Amino acid sequence: MRKIIAHLVVFNFIVLSINAQTTFNKTQSILLPLPGGDAPYNITSGLIDNDAFPDLVVSTTIGDSVYWLKNDGSGNFTLQTPAIGILDSAGGVAIADINNDGFNDVVSTSYNAGKLVWFANDGLGNFGTEQIISSTISGPSQVYVRQIDNNTTLDVAVSSYSGNEVIWFANNGSGIFGTKNIINNTIPFPGAFAMEDIDYDGDIDAVIANSVAYGTPNDCRVEVFYNDGNGVYTADTNVVSLNTKDYIFSVMAEEVDNDGSLDILVTDILGNPSWFKRTQIAPGTATYTETTLTTSIANPACLDLQDLDNDGLKDFVLSSATSAAGNDIVWYKNNGGGSFGLEQVIDATQSQAYTFTFNDFENDGDIDIASIAYNDDRVNVFNNQKLTLSIDDLSNDPILIFPNPSKNTLNFNGLSDIIKISVFDMMGRMMLSDTVNLNQSLDVSRLHSGTYVLKIEGYNSSIKFIKD
Repeated sequence: MRKIIAHLVVFNFIVLSINAQTTFNKTQSILLPLPGGDAPYNITSGLIDNDAFPDLVVSTTIGDSVYWLKNDGSGNFTLQTPAIGILDSAGGVAIADINNDGFNDVVSTSYNAGKLVWFANDGLGNFGTEQIISSTISGPSQVYVRQIDNNTTLDVAVSSYSGNEVIWFANNGSGIFGTKNIINNTIPFPGAFAMEDIDYDGDIDAVIANSVAYGTPNDCRVEVFYNDGNGVYTADTNVVSLNTKDYIFSVMAEEVDNDGSLDILVTDILGNPSWFKRTQIAPGTATYTETTLTTSIANPACLDLQDLDNDGLKDFVLSSATSAAGNDIVWYKNNGGGSFGLEQVIDATQSQAYTFTFNDFENDGDIDIASIAYNDDRVNVFNNQKLTLSIDDLSNDPILIFPNPSKNTLNFNGLSDIIKISVFDMMGRMMLSDTVNLNQSLDVSRLHSGTYVLKIEGYNSSIKFIKD
């Protein structure tokens, strides 16, 4: 890990006035060039060219390509050519620093060739040739990059749909990977899965879902698997769901009702989305209670929890897999305690908006959306109008953070008011959010070692810092 020599960092900020609302405006609809841009399927966001503005990475299944789109800092994206890589039916994509050189690389899969690969980034968005993690996976699909075996290196997990297993590969820290380790091989046709610390014991667990056949609920299940800290997984005593879904498309683990435990969220492509309240009754054993949300979307695809209205509560967001006319992205306001408001439409202009990604693309303090339209060969960008920014005056008073690198706390000098601070990892995921009073420190001790981006609500700037 490269170290920053300076231990005290000074920033000047533009002070902004804020007018609040929560609507979305489509700012870009980017047509991907054929043949490489044919049928975009997965999209993710993160820092690619080291300029602190989250970029986009997209895979195309028919186009057999992985591309990245550069963010100019104001939420306008430009497709970069040539493609990062050519993969036969490119599928899952992830952004992470695989070789520990301080630059984010790209991980992807080739479904037809059975490959899981990564591409090294030079820090400017120039990528090397593919490096093989494994070339013997049957139907590799979704992919995650996590610290699975409780050391400081980033490992890679992938679902093997036609191989009937979810597996992971240990990274030595330089991008060299070992042989496969099995998370589960008893659930047939695993497609959707998620990797999070579900029981808050400090290691990365898994939730796995499957769909045996479209419209056939036989043996359609969702299960949680707990990590022992070394990458060995054991199933929860109780299943989350069994034979109650028709075709599970997406699953995730998130805190829904603020009870101190991650819950399980599921989409059924032929039914309504739902979340399962997880109540742990003993180590390795939890109970699950389902709550269903009603949607206008005929074929729900991906879901996520994101704080779209900046009220400190994560809202439920849903996309559509249908090619017919109708709503494509909708959201439900989180009212607290696991209660959600009525469906609100974000967009109804796409065809098969399978996947989406969330980030502050415009660097204005709120969460924006980028999605793919599989049938339209497009990437669409939606600006969140929650914060309308106008420059009132320029503050000459510097804000200082120290120490940097930091092990446990970040301190601030120059604050004149109570502020809300959010910390994002290099993949653009919000890792913590807190309100800091005058002369109060920000606790970063729970973060893993690495580089993070700190954003202060109301200030048009971002700060990079290193967690030791």
